[in-house]
Amino acid sequence: MVETAVIGTSARTRWDEHAAWRGPVRRAELPGGQQVWVVAGYDEVATLLADPRLSLDKKHASDGYTGFALPPALDRNLLNMDGDEHHRIRKLAGPAFSRRSSGSLRNAVARTAAAVFAALPESGSETIDLLTAVCVPIPALVIGELLGIPAHLHTRLREAATAMVTVDAASKASGQRLVAAIGWLTATFATLVESKRTDPGDDLLSGWIHAGDIEETLTEDELVSLAFLMMLAGLENAVHMCSNIIAALLTSDDAAATLAAWPTSRGSLMERANPLPFAIRRFAVTDLILGEHTVSAGDTVLLTLFGADSDPARNGRPSLMFGRGPHYCLGAHATDLVVDAVVPQLFVRYPRVQLAVAESALEYRTSWRSHGLVTLPVLLTPR
Repeated sequence: MVETAVIGTSARTRWDEHAAWRGPVRRAELPGGQQVWVVAGYDEVATLLADPRLSLDKKHASDGYTGFALPPALDRNLLNMDGDEHHRIRKLAGPAFSRRSSGSLRNAVARTAAAVFAALPESGSETIDLLTAVCVPIPALVIGELLGIPAHLHTRLREAATAMVTVDAASKASGQRLVAAIGWLTATFATLVESKRTDPGDDLLSGWIHAGDIEETLTEDELVSLAFLMMLAGLENAVHMCSNIIAALLTSDDAAATLAAWPTSRGSLMERANPLPFAIRRFAVTDLILGEHTVSAGDTVLLTLFGADSDPARNGRPSLMFGRGPHYCLGAHATDLVVDAVVPQLFVRYPRVQLAVAESALEYRTSWRSHGLVTLPVLLTPR
């Protein structure tokens, strides 16, 4: 008999919940009632992240959880591709987030962070939501600049980005804001693709169009979905990683020592602050024996990154929070740069910054898929 787990939405108990799933693979039920398989041990998750018998392509799904339902122009993206198709698109997207482009990306992050911090109020008497004032705009504006989104659209970009990363599944209004944000981004990217074909610039969209024309043509939908995914990949981890780390430091007795040892402490901080408990859902392409159980072809499999990274059997091996293998997160290096630009600088500029509410009053998204704050209210007490 297969043990069934219940996947919850509480951010405060997420690590204990995932650690309890280590051991045999088990069936689990999502809040929406969909049935999935859950794998939580480090060795098992590390192996399956790169196992071609598990696919990201929805065409292999039979039932259970398949992920977001996106408009057609966005649905055929890197998170729903494998093999040659995935490699073709990724080779265009990858250089922007690779360490080879680290200098230009680092400069863009530093410049944007400085401008965002400079716009904060001097007075510490008013409550500021760091999520929308700092953690969202820095990665959103960096990615917007890289994609070539005009400056006059940056206010709308910040609004769309905020709607995407603070969505609350229990709120109808939040869901409506998300739909509007996705619609605006889709239309904006489609318009930009059209304009940059005739008037290219020094940006990623222009580069993708040019590369596609030379090597192999990219469809309009591929260009739009690639731009959308770059925005999403550059946002979600970076935004919630920063806000989760800041919240943890503001409630820690060891914040000063942790910040003083930032180059060595950041790795463990990021692991504990990781907002994404699972890798992107996968589908068995054939009947698959996992432990003592058979996962049928078409079944949905969730690999828990929390369970793997907190597994004592990990024994010092690399974190899996950004994945492993061909689907390793494109935004990993960008997230590192944003975290480095946001977290230490906040405490340098505002060494007496403090939460404006009790830690117990911090509100997290109602989500099993992403554990991030809805707001991060603080008092910025200047030096």
